[in-house]
Amino acid sequence: MLQTLIKLGRQAGLNQGEWDDILHRPKFPTQTKKGDKITNYIAPLIFNLDHGTSSLGKLIPYDEEKSPERFFNVKIQGGNNKAIYTCVETKGFEQLRKSFFGIPDKNGNPSVQGQFTEAIDKGFPDLQTTPLYEVLQALFQHRDAFESSYLSEKGSADPKKITEALSLKPNEQVVLLVVGVIWAAKGWDEPVYFRDIDGYKSFLKRKFLDDNPLSSDEKQAPRLCYATGELRENVREPESIVRYNLNKMFVTTTINYANNFDGGNFSRNYQIDRETLTDLERGSQKLLNEYKTKIAGIDHCIIPQLLHSNSAPIEDTLDKLSRQSDLLFQYKIYEEIVAEIADEVDEEPYWINFLGFESDGNFFKTINIIKDVSRTHFERLIREFRIVNEEFKSLEGVNWGNVMSVGDGNVLEFNLFTVYSIIPVRKDKEKKNVALLLFKQLLEKRPIEREKLFGYFRELILCHRFNRYSGYTNIRKNNIFDFAIRDAVFQYLALFKVLKPFKLIHNMEQTDNPIPEAVTPAEQSSESQKKVEAFFIKMDYNDSQKALFYLGRVLSTVARKQYEKGYTSKPVLNKLNYNGMDKDDILKLKKDLSEKTQQYSLHAFTEPAFSRFTEFFNYNNWSMKPNEALFFILSGYSFYSK
Repeated sequence: MLQTLIKLGRQAGLNQGEWDDILHRPKFPTQTKKGDKITNYIAPLIFNLDHGTSSLGKLIPYDEEKSPERFFNVKIQGGNNKAIYTCVETKGFEQLRKSFFGIPDKNGNPSVQGQFTEAIDKGFPDLQTTPLYEVLQALFQHRDAFESSYLSEKGSADPKKITEALSLKPNEQVVLLVVGVIWAAKGWDEPVYFRDIDGYKSFLKRKFLDDNPLSSDEKQAPRLCYATGELRENVREPESIVRYNLNKMFVTTTINYANNFDGGNFSRNYQIDRETLTDLERGSQKLLNEYKTKIAGIDHCIIPQLLHSNSAPIEDTLDKLSRQSDLLFQYKIYEEIVAEIADEVDEEPYWINFLGFESDGNFFKTINIIKDVSRTHFERLIREFRIVNEEFKSLEGVNWGNVMSVGDGNVLEFNLFTVYSIIPVRKDKEKKNVALLLFKQLLEKRPIEREKLFGYFRELILCHRFNRYSGYTNIRKNNIFDFAIRDAVFQYLALFKVLKPFKLIHNMEQTDNPIPEAVTPAEQSSESQKKVEAFFIKMDYNDSQKALFYLGRVLSTVARKQYEKGYTSKPVLNKLNYNGMDKDDILKLKKDLSEKTQQYSLHAFTEPAFSRFTEFFNYNNWSMKPNEALFFILSGYSFYSK
């Protein structure tokens, strides 16, 4: 991962300005959901050091490109770093308070100085003679006046105090706060922002851009840089500029790349020279901003591992991987993306890591790693999903277009995005995202337990049957139970079809009769039976699965008759055990369906299916698991045949 970040960071640095590494350029909405324009403003908070007052200056329109550098909107560091901010997003008002006035300690004692002043005292004492330091000390004397105006009842700086003091229209909002100073002793009759105060830019360069004179200790012999594997000067344990950073993988997370390091000797094991650290920071920012995808509802960074001999620009590889990831993980139209990458030729092998994380944009917590996915396996997966999707479109009895429809003529393509919606993820077990674990196994080519898949199917059907949608994070509500069954059955069959060539399903049974038996002349004349036989061949059904399929066909016939008679809930569906059908459940269902057949005089419709059930059902040696049996009964129930 480090080599990828370094390479990407070096490319990104070619077009960066002096301050780009430390500035945050937030994007704010410029339109409401209804399409109405939103005007974003910067609110100057002006301190008059002569009178000991603070007031809000004239609002300044926010410019996404120019404003962050104009007012030096420095990235929030977090952690144990001191607050040194003079411009923040409105929600970060507390950071301004910490910077200039500090915060009370655990015992409630007020701070004796602002954290910005403290940072200079501890790290850069030679800057104590600058106007910056003078301003910070003078500002601190007005703490009481500031806190009486802007603190909430909970004791923190409250952004609402700012917006309440402004006469904003409904389509206007303050997105940044910037501090300005008026001080006659310095000749500042108009507000002066910190960017123009002597010592401020020097502080930023010294703290963030390593513009420090080396001490005698630092001028010792070069040390080994962990990231490059080379002897470099100015090598030290890295202190990341921001908390929202992939390099936290080596320092603070539970799931990380440094878990085998000696914790007591970490600073010597993981040491990096300043130039390389800058590349790592830039590469991380590039990946987090531009090369992310959602896998099973979780944000993941896409991190390729290239061969050292691969001289192609890494951004070209990432651009292609990003579009391919959309094909596999997102709701996208195949033709649009395939057309974009069809002419790209790249024969170099590489491997891909997907790094799952949680963040609000201010911190980085790793929660999942999908490792060493080969390029060939990744591209083959995309192809297999595509092949199965096209195959199911032409498979009679399935109605694939309806299965994949989400309304309003909007038809999804079959990929891991749609598979995610059929693997129930419980709200009370969000940290155990079973869909994500399944996708990790698939991408890493590790065996998948067959029974787990049928267990997920059973849980999905229970959710639809008993309206348990509130207990899951990812299951789309379907008010028509028959359609919910159909969609689940055929999407699971499609998933099995995708998995089969990779031979990843553990203990997957083989078909008992891979070559279909000859059918009778009567069967040959039946168009519906031809559809069934073709379906069996495509799905590789074995005898046991065929038996239950035919039982499901009888269930469908009885349910349809009940519906025609006005029993819209189809009471016969209550004969199913939705927790799984063991042998006794199957035989009882067969008996109940026989009685309903007599009641509704359906012998002419059900006798052929009953006959085939009897032919294929092995009474003396039944080994199918209950969850699987439920699935194959419902596959027959869902199969459409006029």
